[in-house]
Amino acid sequence: MFAEPRGDYSWLLDLVAADPVIRHRALARHQAILAAASDALHRSNALWAAHYRSRSSQTRLGAALDQARADVRWHQEQTIYGPLHAFRDAADGDDAARALWAPFAVLYLRWEAEYPDEWGAPESWMWSRWGSKEAILHRLDRGGLPEDIQPQIAELILAALARPYRCRDWAYACLVRHLDDPLIFHAVETLAAADDPSVRLRAQFVLHVAAHPEQRTTRTSWRRWLNAAG
Repeated sequence: MFAEPRGDYSWLLDLVAADPVIRHRALARHQAILAAASDALHRSNALWAAHYRSRSSQTRLGAALDQARADVRWHQEQTIYGPLHAFRDAADGDDAARALWAPFAVLYLRWEAEYPDEWGAPESWMWSRWGSKEAILHRLDRGGLPEDIQPQIAELILAALARPYRCRDWAYACLVRHLDDPLIFHAVETLAAADDPSVRLRAQFVLHVAAHPEQRTTRTSWRRWLNAAG
């Protein structure tokens, strides 16, 4: 578990800025910090290997290893992963923490939705970006949607339905049960009658999930429903 992140994360919002100059400046900053975290991780791994091979308890080597690991954590926490880890680790009943960090979860999803090439660049992540996306969507489903982010989540669901499928998009369907906006469901119903069969089927699945909130939504349930619909 990561420590509670500290610092000013407002610059991360520029990762989805419409102005490309502002956006690319934020992207360069994010990638540079991740590069520093990656360097610290390589240093940590090398030190660990040396420590393991030597079977030694040398104080200097142990201290260097601790410092390298601390450097990894510190740099990671300065990127979008700091707020994301805080959101992930917030207790279900801690509404204040969830309200504080949920906008950064939405930011991560918007970044992928609006600027997938920048989001998906190898320099922009250290772990599975698709795994992070799915984990965020599941965490939002488990804890519910703070009211302030519901309009953005609704937009993300509609965008995921209307575009060509991207990895883990099926997990957006889980969030529809947390929305109570007739306009959103009207938009989904419109997509459920779309000419594009992939858009039509995904929208129909979302309506199915909304009508059966007691059922758990998984990758398997999507495939099962798809087979039944076919």
